[in-house]
Amino acid sequence: MGDAPGSTQVSTAPAPSRADVDAALAAVDAHFDEFVAELQELCRFRSRRQEPDKMAATAEWLAGSARRHGATADVIEWEHSHPYVLAEAPGGPKRLLHFTHYDVEVEPAGDDSEWVSGPYEAAIRDGALYARGVADDKGAIMSRLHAVAAWRLAGLTPPVTSVFIMEGKQMLHSPGLGSFTAAHADRLASDAALWENSWRDSTGRPLLKLGEKGVLYLRLNVRTLPRELTSQNTALLASATTRLVGAIAGMVAPDGTVLVPGFADGARPPTEAELELLGDVEFDGEFLRRRAGVDGFLGDVDDREAAVAIRTRPTLTVASLSGGDDRQDVTLGIPATATAKIEVRLVAGQDPQQVVDAIRAHLDATGFADVEIDVMATSRPSLTDHRDPFVALVADAARRTYGSEPVIEPYTQWIGNQGVLADRPIVGVGVSRADSGVDGPNEQILLEDYRAGIKHVIEIMAAMATENSEESA
Repeated sequence: MGDAPGSTQVSTAPAPSRADVDAALAAVDAHFDEFVAELQELCRFRSRRQEPDKMAATAEWLAGSARRHGATADVIEWEHSHPYVLAEAPGGPKRLLHFTHYDVEVEPAGDDSEWVSGPYEAAIRDGALYARGVADDKGAIMSRLHAVAAWRLAGLTPPVTSVFIMEGKQMLHSPGLGSFTAAHADRLASDAALWENSWRDSTGRPLLKLGEKGVLYLRLNVRTLPRELTSQNTALLASATTRLVGAIAGMVAPDGTVLVPGFADGARPPTEAELELLGDVEFDGEFLRRRAGVDGFLGDVDDREAAVAIRTRPTLTVASLSGGDDRQDVTLGIPATATAKIEVRLVAGQDPQQVVDAIRAHLDATGFADVEIDVMATSRPSLTDHRDPFVALVADAARRTYGSEPVIEPYTQWIGNQGVLADRPIVGVGVSRADSGVDGPNEQILLEDYRAGIKHVIEIMAAMATENSEESA
C-alpha cells in the first residue's frame, strides 16, 4: 500500500511493538463492559430511514461518541441522505477508512412480535446482544471506534489515523453517497478501507469480503390509450399490460436467462484462483431450498455451482408488474397504462449505463420503442484483488485474533456502493455470524464475537503501521 492520495502527514514515530499491541488488546478486556454498554446505547436508537428525527439524533450521538474517543467529528447534512457523520481519529501516517451505516431495516424486517425482547431494548441474553441493527451495522461501527479507544486507554497513540464515514441513507442505494465522497475526497483519502460488515461462518472462521455487486433499478412504463376503454374493443386497440408483458418476455426467459444482447458485456469472469477461493466459502443449499420450498435450483445446478452462480452471474429480476383495474370484481376494460420494476444486479466489470443502453436498444429493436425506461437507482460493482497486500495483512491479523484460517470471499451476492471508494483496497470484516438474523426478528451478535472484532481491527492497525515502518527501512 502506498501513501494515501492527498495525505501530507509525515511521522517518524516507531511502529508499535508487540508489547504495545498486547497492551491495546488488554485494554479491550479491561473496558469491555463499558464498550458493550455504549453499543447498547447506540442500539436503543430507532434509526429507521422513515423517521428523520431519530436518524438525526443517532448521527449526533455517533459524532459525540467519536469525540469521546479522541476523534474530531462533524454531522453533515447532504442531499438525498440523512446526515453523514465524518470523523477522524489522529494517529500514525497510514490512513485507514472505516465505512459504516447507522440505518437499520436494510431488508424486510419481519414482525416485531416475534422478538424475544424488544427490537430496540438491546437486551443481553445468554451471552448475546439482541437488537435491530446490531449485526448490520451498529456492532461494526462501534467495534471500529472501540479499537481506537483501546489504544488510547492503554496510554498509546493509535498506530494509524482512522477515518470514519457513517451514513444514514434515505434509500437503499445511497443516492447521495457519490456526491458526498467527491466533495469530501481529501478528508476521506486513505491507504485502505474496512467495509461495513462481514461475519464468521458456522465453524467460526472469519469471512473477509472483497467485493459487492452493483445495482441498476429501473421502472418500465408504457401507455397505449389516453384512458381505459371497454374491452369490447380489444380486437382493435392495444392493451398496455399486454405490451409490457411482451416487452419483458423478450428481456428474460422463465429460467432467468437474460435475453438482452450485450447485457453481460464487460462482466469479469472469475479466475481459477478465485474459483478455488469460492470453493472454501460455505453455501447452505439445503437451507435455501427449504426456505424457498423447492426441490432444486434453476438449471439443476449443484450446491457448488450455485455458490459460484449467486456471486458471479449478473441477473435481471422482474420485481413488480402492474396495470389495469385489479379490484376484486369483474371489470371490463383495456388497461391504458402499465408499469414494471426491474432490478439488475451487476458484477465486476459491468457499467450501469452500458446496461441501460443495451436494454433500450433491445426494446427498440424488438418493436417496443414506446416502453419508457426510468432509472430509479444505480451503484457500481466493486472488486478488490485477493492478491492485494492489504488482503494478506487483514488475513494475517485474523489468524492472530481468531486462531483459525480466515476465508477469503472474492465475490459476494450482496449489492452495495463500494464503487465510489474503489480506488483503494477494501475488505469487509465484522462482528456477527451467518445466523445472526440480520434485519429479521431476534437479530443478535455474540458478545465474544464483538470482543474479537475489536481486537481484529487493533491487529490490522498495528500491521499497517509495521508495514509502513518496514517500507521506510
